[in-house]
Amino acid sequence: LYPSRVRRLCAPVESGESSLGRAMAPKAAPAGTEEVRLPRLTSLWGNALQFSSALLFASYFWFAPIMALGMVSIGPRGLGLLGWRACAGVVAAYFAQLVCYKPHLSRGWSPWLLYSPLTDYAAHYYDATCVREGPALDPKGHYMFAVYPHGIYGVCRLFTGGVELFGKLFPGIQMRWGSFSSAFYVPGVREFSLLAGCLDASKPVLSRAARRGENIALLPGGIDEMMLTDGESTDTKLVMLERKGFAKLAIEQGMDIVPGFCFGEKWIHRTVHLPLFLRKVLRKLRMSGTLLKGRGPTFLGFLGVPLGFVWAEPIRVKQQNPVEPAYLDEVHAAVQASVKDIFDRYKERFGYPPEETLTFVAPKEAAKAGKRA
Repeated sequence: LYPSRVRRLCAPVESGESSLGRAMAPKAAPAGTEEVRLPRLTSLWGNALQFSSALLFASYFWFAPIMALGMVSIGPRGLGLLGWRACAGVVAAYFAQLVCYKPHLSRGWSPWLLYSPLTDYAAHYYDATCVREGPALDPKGHYMFAVYPHGIYGVCRLFTGGVELFGKLFPGIQMRWGSFSSAFYVPGVREFSLLAGCLDASKPVLSRAARRGENIALLPGGIDEMMLTDGESTDTKLVMLERKGFAKLAIEQGMDIVPGFCFGEKWIHRTVHLPLFLRKVLRKLRMSGTLLKGRGPTFLGFLGVPLGFVWAEPIRVKQQNPVEPAYLDEVHAAVQASVKDIFDRYKERFGYPPEETLTFVAPKEAAKAGKRA
């Protein structure tokens, strides 16, 4: 199922530990570094919890057809609990609130789902390890969490939530995810995103959230980086060159930037590219033209590829408004250097062979690569 380098990652360990437990510790970890390990659970109950939780987080694109089937089941052709007019009224009311009710443009909903134990159990499914470099952050601070790479499905977002996962490494800190606008108009995806506390990723919305004192999490590479996901390649491409909007927002709002990198994301799904004309249409809607294949008919990631995530120490930011171009370049370069440092120091630990590399590309290069796919 996987390239040989992934099979080496998944090779059995003589001591009975996972491949992550066997690997060498990273060099020169800063003082105060801590990690949380959430191995796969082996009990019947543990297996059921980790599987169902991971399936929940991987299935939000299926929620709409499930909702439709539920409506059919209680309608006249099913249990007969609702008549045709009642069913039509429910559907009309739902789509009316879809258009008129826009919490993602204001304060959103409580992010209880993201910070619930369900996130921990989903991480158990992926045999996850999360590292926080340096001492714990001050809960009274103001932070932007910049996550790389986007991956085909963004499973890396698990590492920003949970009670045992993010909660233990960053006590007293929560964040708001910025999500693509179209997500809030797709039935099922909308509700899942809101329950996870997501907001529209537009600058005005995130700026208002930052002014309220909320922390923000972003996948700065966006759909351009998503379309560059390639588990067959030994090079991981990050869309960072010329992508400075997140750093500018952080400087304007006085938010320290915490870079993070997810190891193994590119191997847990297969990528499927839609025809070029569809990719062009979806690109204009800020949606990806790259789909994924998971286990069976689901979007669950394939097993045997443990996920590892490393949060770097924060990059301290001096608030400016307007932002000086030279200072913006300085902060952006510091984020790039931090992400590269994480990759170089931890890739061996998380099963990447020596030939694995990291490359920074510009959005235009990513667009060209998408056309060639």
